[in-house]
Amino acid sequence: MTRADEQVPLGGFVKRGLLSLLLLHSNRVVPTSHLLNALWPSGTPATARKMLQNAVSDLRRIMNEGQAQADAPILLTHPPGYLLRVSAKDVDLSRFQQLAAAGRASLAEGAHEPARKALRAALSLQRGPILSELAEEGVVWPEIEALENFVLNVREDCFETELALGRHRAVLEEMENLHMSHPSRERLSGQLMVGLYRCGRQLDALALYQRIRSLLDDEFGLEPGHDLKALQTAIITQDPALSLPPATPSTQHASSRDVLLHPSASGTAAPRQQRHDGVIPLPLLAADRKPESISVVMVKIQVNSWDGEPTPEETVGIVHNASVGVHREFEKNNGTIRMGMGEISFSFFRGTDLPRDHAKRAMRAAAAIHRHFGAGTLSGVAGHRYTVSSRIAVATGEAVLPYGTGSGNELGMTVIGGVMDRCTQLLRFTSPGEIRVCKATHQATRSEYAVAHEPDSGWKILEPLSARGEARVNDGLHEVG
Repeated sequence: MTRADEQVPLGGFVKRGLLSLLLLHSNRVVPTSHLLNALWPSGTPATARKMLQNAVSDLRRIMNEGQAQADAPILLTHPPGYLLRVSAKDVDLSRFQQLAAAGRASLAEGAHEPARKALRAALSLQRGPILSELAEEGVVWPEIEALENFVLNVREDCFETELALGRHRAVLEEMENLHMSHPSRERLSGQLMVGLYRCGRQLDALALYQRIRSLLDDEFGLEPGHDLKALQTAIITQDPALSLPPATPSTQHASSRDVLLHPSASGTAAPRQQRHDGVIPLPLLAADRKPESISVVMVKIQVNSWDGEPTPEETVGIVHNASVGVHREFEKNNGTIRMGMGEISFSFFRGTDLPRDHAKRAMRAAAAIHRHFGAGTLSGVAGHRYTVSSRIAVATGEAVLPYGTGSGNELGMTVIGGVMDRCTQLLRFTSPGEIRVCKATHQATRSEYAVAHEPDSGWKILEPLSARGEARVNDGLHEVG
């Protein structure tokens, strides 16, 4: 409490706690029972009501000293408790709520710059932890926890406006610091992933997703939400919509929440999004899109030198040449989309009228790639000798493909479903010269390959069983169930 910009001493805990509670519920009646339980959580002493009445009297005296304004605060006895009547302009919390409401209204309309200014003005009113003095004395009130969550939500709203305006570099450190204190907040995690990706740190963004996934699984037995999974897929596929430039007037009508972090908001967009002034929004699902069964092949190229470490430039050249051959096999087997990210290449195989055909085509592509790189292919560059090997994972499952039906590398294509997670997990378990496949892939191709089951890390395919299978695989294929 201040008067003429000077701090007014209140005295003991009861008066400070009472004023804090009344301000948290300003212009509303707070029952006496609630005040007693909050001020004495371990049990109210016999003199508690008298102590509360004395505190009320002292607060009235302090507030009335030197106050002649019509809008001066008034502490009223109002059954069943007390009411503190105070002007909203005199309470930081009320001003914070008003500015936050204005910022959120602008955000909902897609007016990102006005939203950012209002939300930043609200956040500037916070001066350290909420009711820090009481917190240090062991106070744990649900009002404080609710207010802390409210402030966090406002900060996330503010980050949303900053990202929509292309200010990812300006807020990246702020997002990272906040995420360290609140690692389980999925919306904040998604915003930080977008910021990292836009700053050229896509591997850090994917590593962050894996940490969130492990945290949720270890602490709560949960998987990341649908939106966070879709964002991970967009980063893996290097969806160009994630590299949005600052918002322009023609794009501010779209909510940044939909553009950046909610590619699954159903019924709000056409099957194919149009460019607006060079901006490609993240593909939103059309209402009539249904899950379909697909197979994903993910290949990681590994370079090992026989006579010294390859330079980054040499490695890039070798990986590029190897990826060309990988993508060629994807194309031969009608992989719908073929993409690459560093040393990892992958393709999605969509279904046809033939049952399980996509899984068989995916396996043929994987086996062909394995035949070429599985045991290690000798390569010579600049007088050095290198061995190029592959790690291959194949996963089959249902996913929603928002749009895109042709072949080739279709920009903006986003696969939403757990199949990408399973394929990524398989690749982590895969050693050089191996292929690992999921249970569904094995079941779809079991008549063509002999397998050895490894419950924790996959099933190993030993060799083809029929003439339809590919030539003998030197080291084998594996499956995670």
